[in-house]
Amino acid sequence: MPRLCTKSNLEKDKGYAWVISVASFLSHFTHIGLSYGTAGNLTIAHQQFFNINLQKGSLLGTIHVGVLLLFGPIASVLIKKFGCRATQIFGGACILAGIALSALSRQLWHAVILYSVFAGLGVSFCFNASSVILTFHFERYKYIAFSLAMLGNYLGIVLWPLMSQYLLNEFGYSYAMGIMSTFTLINILTGILYVEPSSDNDSEKENPDKPKELELSQAGSETGADNRAVELSEEEVKVEVKLSKPVEETREIQETKLRQEFIELLKLPKVWMFLICGMFWCATDAGFFVLINDYIVYNAGLTEYEAAFGITLLGIGNIVACVCLVVTGSLKFNRFILYFCSIGLTGILTVITAFTSNKTMYYILTTLWGMANGVAVASILGFASDLCTAEQLPMLFGMECFFEGIGGIALVPLSAYISQTAGEKFGIIFIGCCGIVATFAIFPIIVKSVKKQQELHI
Repeated sequence: MPRLCTKSNLEKDKGYAWVISVASFLSHFTHIGLSYGTAGNLTIAHQQFFNINLQKGSLLGTIHVGVLLLFGPIASVLIKKFGCRATQIFGGACILAGIALSALSRQLWHAVILYSVFAGLGVSFCFNASSVILTFHFERYKYIAFSLAMLGNYLGIVLWPLMSQYLLNEFGYSYAMGIMSTFTLINILTGILYVEPSSDNDSEKENPDKPKELELSQAGSETGADNRAVELSEEEVKVEVKLSKPVEETREIQETKLRQEFIELLKLPKVWMFLICGMFWCATDAGFFVLINDYIVYNAGLTEYEAAFGITLLGIGNIVACVCLVVTGSLKFNRFILYFCSIGLTGILTVITAFTSNKTMYYILTTLWGMANGVAVASILGFASDLCTAEQLPMLFGMECFFEGIGGIALVPLSAYISQTAGEKFGIIFIGCCGIVATFAIFPIIVKSVKKQQELHI
């Protein structure tokens, strides 16, 4: 890892670690919070600005969310190779350029490339970097640090709907995108702060020949030989080759182990159930944010501000759920059942929302939906950790993000097509049913966990 990204004498859980935590909070507010908080408003804005139908208008937000999920594994590789700081700064630059240049869009394909793909790619890089950096600085208080970071995401969902709608109404699409892009500078500024503690072998990696030369000079002086005449003999070269072989063998062993862990995960039926569940649940999650504003405005008689305020209440529900889970974190209960019920509830509430007829009902449903969604997001770590070993967990998350991206890109456009051809109500019902299908995918895991719990009590 580049030395620019590391610093020695950094202790975990204290001092500079909390600066990193606040930086991650701010970054989450301006990448994931911005993406989900503005998705519904931009669906309507894209339809009006480009004079397109719902199917094409929702496609922009769908691709944006799909890209940020699909490129999660690539972001992980960049973090491993270049570090969190470089990945965060590069991702922040992509978000800034993508959203700022979207202000110059005059045709639909301009927005697809700039906002959906380029900015989505930057959000993916920043989301992974601002999450992984916490693992380097926290051990004892890591759950508090992660909760604070997710709070930035939820705060973004609370504030960005109303902020973006105000900008769109007052200044129009182009100026609004330009103004919102200035907030994304926070991602670059926080990236500068993302310094990782240097490992013990960093100095050895940077200058591996220096210790060897020192040993040779010392050996030469001990035998009384002239230091200037010390050279690498053939025997010493052989020793050097022998020393390099264990390093190469270690890399090969690590790569082999990585492939074996990947194959082991693929062989587990419960992992496939989890991945399929994530694919369908993402359709409900992303589809709700992308489509609900348009449906409420044109079918329930609410204004754009009133529809945006519903998403704000959704974000408040996310925060309430997150706080409740932190408070009850020490209690022992079946996390599988909690995750199962929260996903199923989001699907059911989405279906009910399709029959919303007034503002009060819409606000109640979005608040409950936000609480259920917040519980599902906060419980996913505990659910996944019980499916695999700690070493396999990062790989499982990468696979889960990839499947979520597939679900978002494949199923949300299908729901938009259903909305366009059969009626918007049926499109909302479809994405709600996807959440219900997600619960069926993990139902065997729930049954097995309940039986196991009963056996332990017996």
